[in-house]
Amino acid sequence: MNRVAWLCVLLGFAALGQTVVVDQAGREVVLPGPVQRVVCLQGGTTWILYALEAADSVVGAYFVSLPTAPLAQQALALLDPQYKAKELPIKPTLEAILALQPDVVLASSVVHGEALARQLADLGIPSVLYYPETLDTLQEAIRLTGKVLGREERAEGLAAQFAELVEQVRSRLESVPQKPRVYFAAYTMFNVYAGDVIQNVLIELAGGIPLGKVLAARPGVFWQRVDAERLLLWDPEVILVPSYSRAKPGDFLADPVFSPVSAVRGQRVYRFPEFFGPWDVPSPEVVLGLLWLAETLHPGSTGLDLAGEVARFYKEFYGCDLSPDQIGSILGR
Repeated sequence: MNRVAWLCVLLGFAALGQTVVVDQAGREVVLPGPVQRVVCLQGGTTWILYALEAADSVVGAYFVSLPTAPLAQQALALLDPQYKAKELPIKPTLEAILALQPDVVLASSVVHGEALARQLADLGIPSVLYYPETLDTLQEAIRLTGKVLGREERAEGLAAQFAELVEQVRSRLESVPQKPRVYFAAYTMFNVYAGDVIQNVLIELAGGIPLGKVLAARPGVFWQRVDAERLLLWDPEVILVPSYSRAKPGDFLADPVFSPVSAVRGQRVYRFPEFFGPWDVPSPEVVLGLLWLAETLHPGSTGLDLAGEVARFYKEFYGCDLSPDQIGSILGR
């Protein structure tokens, strides 16, 4: 279809009160307008919806993991008093989705993909597919969700603030003389994030060397299994353990097998922070994960006030006023 013809189609949709978006799988999706009922199965996008002040539109959502800290639970309850009743598994049944009568379903292009999109289309329900596995595509996801909801202005402002913080970290760490070897432990001690997933993107931007990047990620699985011998050969200088892992930093520090590892000898085994969600997964909070990791790998290198940036982020994205003590608790201080 040439440009003129496509413009005529768009004008026709606009006249009907409909919106056309291009999702992160490259699909053109026609949405009813306005969108008032949203089911979100892509966990990071759930937090974009809340950042866009769309809690009332969310009728069902996958959260990756609901916050466990009382402070985060209280803050989320203020954002959405009904959030617990809206929680869905990552792959709910089609019947469960239909029962919520969504105007649109937001889903993962990897986990759900075209199969779910076709099922929903056959039932007259549009779906928008997401794949925000880099910081750039996460900014795109913010803007895309803003267009889906008709909240482009707020989405643009949040995306710009996100991009500004990323660029400040990026520009100040371009010439880091020494980049530590970093092992990101994923779900257990011997699962390491592989390939170009966002966790490895964060490590590189924060001035580190992601050891798992050399391993190929399988489709839909973002980690690879390694053994103790591989970990010892890699000799990471920093070990990261996410909040959702079955492993704990103390597991590495206490196991005599790992006593020769540089990260263990230097006591540089860290739990990645979380608040609403883990700071290493592709949601708006991941920008705080980047800043925290840069300061953890290279203290003082960014020239930014970590606690101040955390306070500003939660105020501007989610309307949360956090005290210095509360921020210190999030950061493990």
